[in-house]
Amino acid sequence: MRNVIRADIERIIRKPSFLCIIALTLIFLATRKSADVAEEQIEYIKEYFNTLLLFAVSIPVFLSIYSDDIKSGSVISLIGNGLSRKKVILAKLIDVTAVLTAYYSVAYIVALIKNMTAGIAITPKQNLLLLVYTLFCILRGVGFFAVASLIVFVTWSPSGGMTAMLILLVASRMTLLILQQKFTVPIYDYSFDGLLDKSYAKFAVGDFGWHIIPAIVIYIGGAILLTALLFKKKEIDL
Repeated sequence: MRNVIRADIERIIRKPSFLCIIALTLIFLATRKSADVAEEQIEYIKEYFNTLLLFAVSIPVFLSIYSDDIKSGSVISLIGNGLSRKKVILAKLIDVTAVLTAYYSVAYIVALIKNMTAGIAITPKQNLLLLVYTLFCILRGVGFFAVASLIVFVTWSPSGGMTAMLILLVASRMTLLILQQKFTVPIYDYSFDGLLDKSYAKFAVGDFGWHIIPAIVIYIGGAILLTALLFKKKEIDL
Protein backbone atom coordinates (compact mmCIF):
# COMPACT_ATOMS: atom_id res chain seq x y z
CA MET A 1 0.00 0.00 0.00
CA ARG A 2 2.93 2.34 0.67
CA ASN A 3 4.08 2.02 -2.91
CA VAL A 4 0.61 2.93 -4.13
CA ILE A 5 0.50 6.00 -1.90
CA ARG A 6 3.96 7.12 -2.95
CA ALA A 7 3.18 6.65 -6.65
CA ASP A 8 -0.08 8.61 -6.33
CA ILE A 9 1.57 11.55 -4.57
CA GLU A 10 4.47 11.66 -7.02
CA ARG A 11 2.03 11.69 -9.92
CA ILE A 12 0.02 14.55 -8.39
CA ILE A 13 2.95 16.85 -7.65
CA ARG A 14 4.29 16.38 -11.18
CA LYS A 15 1.11 17.69 -12.78
CA PRO A 16 1.68 21.20 -14.20
CA SER A 17 -1.99 22.14 -13.71
CA PHE A 18 -1.85 21.21 -10.01
CA LEU A 19 1.40 23.11 -9.45
CA CYS A 20 -0.02 26.13 -11.29
CA ILE A 21 -3.11 26.25 -9.07
CA ILE A 22 -1.00 25.89 -5.94
CA ALA A 23 1.32 28.67 -7.03
CA LEU A 24 -1.52 31.04 -7.93
CA THR A 25 -3.38 30.59 -4.64
CA LEU A 26 -0.20 31.08 -2.60
CA ILE A 27 0.86 34.12 -4.64
CA PHE A 28 -2.58 35.66 -4.08
CA LEU A 29 -2.25 35.02 -0.35
CA ALA A 30 1.23 36.57 -0.24
CA THR A 31 0.49 39.64 -2.35
CA ARG A 32 -2.99 40.67 -1.19
CA LYS A 33 -3.00 43.94 0.71
CA SER A 34 -2.80 43.38 4.45
CA ALA A 35 -5.45 44.58 6.85
CA ASP A 36 -4.73 47.48 9.19
CA VAL A 37 -5.68 45.56 12.33
CA ALA A 38 -4.35 42.19 13.50
CA GLU A 39 -7.80 40.74 14.13
CA GLU A 40 -8.96 41.61 10.63
CA GLN A 41 -5.83 40.14 9.09
CA ILE A 42 -6.23 36.85 10.96
CA GLU A 43 -9.93 36.65 10.08
CA TYR A 44 -9.17 37.22 6.41
CA ILE A 45 -6.56 34.44 6.37
CA LYS A 46 -8.93 32.07 8.16
CA GLU A 47 -11.70 32.78 5.68
CA TYR A 48 -9.31 32.33 2.76
CA PHE A 49 -8.00 29.04 4.17
CA ASN A 50 -11.48 27.64 4.74
CA THR A 51 -13.03 28.63 1.41
CA LEU A 52 -11.03 29.53 -1.69
CA LEU A 53 -7.87 27.68 -0.68
CA LEU A 54 -9.75 24.47 0.13
CA PHE A 55 -11.84 24.74 -3.03
CA ALA A 56 -8.81 25.43 -5.23
CA VAL A 57 -6.81 22.43 -4.02
CA SER A 58 -9.68 19.95 -3.68
CA ILE A 59 -10.70 19.87 -7.34
CA PRO A 60 -7.29 18.96 -8.87
CA VAL A 61 -6.57 16.54 -6.01
CA PHE A 62 -9.90 14.77 -6.55
CA LEU A 63 -9.32 14.55 -10.29
CA SER A 64 -5.82 13.14 -9.80
CA ILE A 65 -6.51 10.68 -6.99
CA TYR A 66 -9.97 9.43 -7.92
CA SER A 67 -11.10 10.36 -11.43
CA ASP A 68 -7.85 9.63 -13.26
CA ASP A 69 -7.28 6.31 -11.50
CA ILE A 70 -10.80 5.01 -12.11
CA LYS A 71 -10.93 6.13 -15.73
CA SER A 72 -7.49 4.68 -16.48
CA GLY A 73 -8.32 1.37 -14.80
CA SER A 74 -5.56 1.73 -12.19
CA VAL A 75 -7.91 0.95 -9.29
CA ILE A 76 -9.17 -2.18 -11.01
CA SER A 77 -5.57 -3.20 -11.72
CA LEU A 78 -4.60 -2.77 -8.06
CA ILE A 79 -7.53 -4.88 -6.89
CA GLY A 80 -6.82 -7.49 -9.55
CA ASN A 81 -3.22 -7.69 -8.35
CA GLY A 82 -4.32 -8.52 -4.83
CA LEU A 83 -4.64 -5.18 -3.01
CA SER A 84 -7.77 -5.35 -0.86
CA ARG A 85 -10.59 -2.90 -1.52
CA LYS A 86 -10.32 -1.61 2.03
CA LYS A 87 -6.66 -0.74 1.46
CA VAL A 88 -7.53 1.01 -1.80
CA ILE A 89 -10.01 3.23 0.07
CA LEU A 90 -7.52 3.98 2.85
CA ALA A 91 -4.66 4.61 0.41
CA LYS A 92 -6.67 7.24 -1.43
CA LEU A 93 -7.63 9.05 1.78
CA ILE A 94 -4.02 8.94 2.99
CA ASP A 95 -3.03 10.51 -0.34
CA VAL A 96 -5.57 13.26 0.25
CA THR A 97 -4.43 13.86 3.83
CA ALA A 98 -0.76 14.03 2.82
CA VAL A 99 -1.36 16.48 -0.03
CA LEU A 100 -3.68 18.72 2.00
CA THR A 101 -1.26 18.75 4.93
CA ALA A 102 1.70 19.69 2.71
CA TYR A 103 -0.30 22.37 0.92
CA TYR A 104 -1.68 23.97 4.05
CA SER A 105 1.71 23.80 5.76
CA VAL A 106 3.20 25.92 2.98
CA ALA A 107 0.19 28.25 3.06
CA TYR A 108 0.57 28.69 6.82
CA ILE A 109 4.24 29.55 6.45
CA VAL A 110 3.38 32.08 3.73
CA ALA A 111 0.76 33.60 6.03
CA LEU A 112 3.24 33.85 8.90
CA ILE A 113 5.81 35.59 6.71
CA LYS A 114 3.15 37.98 5.43
CA ASN A 115 2.04 38.74 8.97
CA MET A 116 5.61 39.42 10.11
CA THR A 117 6.40 41.71 7.17
CA ALA A 118 3.10 43.61 7.24
CA GLY A 119 3.99 45.61 10.32
CA ILE A 120 0.90 44.41 12.19
CA ALA A 121 1.17 43.57 15.89
CA ILE A 122 0.05 39.95 15.67
CA THR A 123 0.68 38.01 18.88
CA PRO A 124 2.19 34.51 19.13
CA LYS A 125 -1.16 33.31 20.49
CA GLN A 126 -2.95 34.55 17.37
CA ASN A 127 -0.43 32.76 15.17
CA LEU A 128 -0.85 29.60 17.26
CA LEU A 129 -4.64 29.75 16.92
CA LEU A 130 -4.18 30.25 13.19
CA LEU A 131 -2.16 27.03 13.15
CA VAL A 132 -4.97 25.23 15.00
CA TYR A 133 -7.45 26.64 12.51
CA THR A 134 -5.25 25.44 9.64
CA LEU A 135 -5.35 21.92 11.07
CA PHE A 136 -9.14 22.17 11.23
CA CYS A 137 -9.23 23.17 7.55
CA ILE A 138 -7.21 20.06 6.69
CA LEU A 139 -9.59 17.94 8.74
CA ARG A 140 -12.58 19.54 7.01
CA GLY A 141 -11.07 18.70 3.64
CA VAL A 142 -10.43 15.09 4.64
CA GLY A 143 -14.04 14.79 5.82
CA PHE A 144 -15.36 16.07 2.51
CA PHE A 145 -13.13 13.68 0.60
CA ALA A 146 -14.33 10.80 2.77
CA VAL A 147 -17.92 11.51 1.69
CA ALA A 148 -16.94 12.01 -1.96
CA SER A 149 -14.98 8.74 -1.78
CA LEU A 150 -18.12 6.97 -0.59
CA ILE A 151 -20.02 8.19 -3.66
CA VAL A 152 -17.17 7.30 -6.01
CA PHE A 153 -16.62 3.73 -4.85
CA VAL A 154 -20.27 2.85 -4.31
CA THR A 155 -21.51 4.23 -7.64
CA TRP A 156 -18.20 3.75 -9.49
CA SER A 157 -18.79 7.24 -10.84
CA PRO A 158 -16.09 9.93 -10.51
CA SER A 159 -18.61 12.54 -11.71
CA GLY A 160 -20.91 11.62 -8.82
CA GLY A 161 -18.07 12.05 -6.36
CA MET A 162 -17.09 15.37 -7.92
CA THR A 163 -20.69 16.59 -7.65
CA ALA A 164 -20.77 15.64 -3.96
CA MET A 165 -17.44 17.40 -3.40
CA LEU A 166 -18.65 20.61 -5.06
CA ILE A 167 -21.88 20.60 -3.04
CA LEU A 168 -19.96 20.14 0.20
CA LEU A 169 -17.46 22.86 -0.69
CA VAL A 170 -19.90 25.43 -2.03
CA ALA A 171 -23.38 24.93 -0.65
CA SER A 172 -23.54 22.60 2.35
CA ARG A 173 -22.63 25.08 5.08
CA MET A 174 -24.94 27.85 3.86
CA THR A 175 -27.79 25.44 3.18
CA LEU A 176 -27.64 23.89 6.63
CA LEU A 177 -27.41 27.29 8.31
CA ILE A 178 -30.51 28.51 6.42
CA LEU A 179 -32.44 25.36 7.31
CA GLN A 180 -31.42 25.68 10.96
CA GLN A 181 -32.62 29.29 11.11
CA LYS A 182 -35.85 28.53 9.27
CA PHE A 183 -36.93 25.49 11.28
CA THR A 184 -35.10 26.33 14.55
CA VAL A 185 -33.65 22.82 14.60
CA PRO A 186 -29.89 22.45 15.27
CA ILE A 187 -29.20 20.84 11.90
CA TYR A 188 -25.98 22.75 11.31
CA ASP A 189 -24.80 22.52 14.92
CA TYR A 190 -24.66 18.72 14.70
CA SER A 191 -23.32 18.59 11.16
CA PHE A 192 -19.65 17.92 10.40
CA ASP A 193 -18.96 21.63 9.84
CA GLY A 194 -20.95 22.61 12.90
CA LEU A 195 -19.04 20.25 15.18
CA LEU A 196 -15.72 21.51 13.83
CA ASP A 197 -16.82 25.12 14.42
CA LYS A 198 -17.80 24.34 18.01
CA SER A 199 -14.56 22.49 18.62
CA TYR A 200 -12.39 25.33 17.31
CA ALA A 201 -14.35 27.88 19.36
CA LYS A 202 -13.56 25.84 22.48
CA PHE A 203 -9.86 25.58 21.62
CA ALA A 204 -9.75 29.33 20.92
CA VAL A 205 -10.75 30.13 24.52
CA GLY A 206 -8.37 27.57 26.01
CA ASP A 207 -10.81 24.70 26.54
CA PHE A 208 -10.75 21.22 25.03
CA GLY A 209 -12.92 21.15 21.94
CA TRP A 210 -14.38 17.71 22.48
CA HIS A 211 -16.73 18.16 19.52
CA ILE A 212 -13.82 17.17 17.28
CA ILE A 213 -14.17 13.57 18.51
CA PRO A 214 -17.69 12.91 17.16
CA ALA A 215 -16.77 14.87 14.02
CA ILE A 216 -13.94 12.43 13.31
CA VAL A 217 -15.54 9.24 14.63
CA ILE A 218 -19.08 9.67 13.31
CA TYR A 219 -18.59 11.55 10.08
CA ILE A 220 -15.12 10.60 8.82
CA GLY A 221 -14.97 7.17 10.44
CA GLY A 222 -18.58 6.44 9.53
CA ALA A 223 -18.03 7.41 5.89
CA ILE A 224 -14.93 5.21 5.64
CA LEU A 225 -16.67 2.25 7.28
CA LEU A 226 -19.74 2.58 5.08
CA THR A 227 -17.55 2.88 1.99
CA ALA A 228 -15.65 -0.27 2.92
CA LEU A 229 -18.85 -2.25 3.57
CA LEU A 230 -20.61 -1.17 0.37
CA PHE A 231 -17.58 -1.28 -1.90
CA LYS A 232 -16.85 -4.81 -0.72
CA LYS A 233 -20.18 -5.89 -2.26
CA LYS A 234 -19.76 -3.80 -5.39
CA GLU A 235 -19.43 -5.85 -8.56
CA ILE A 236 -16.76 -4.51 -10.91
CA ASP A 237 -15.16 -6.13 -13.92
CA LEU A 238 -11.56 -7.01 -13.10
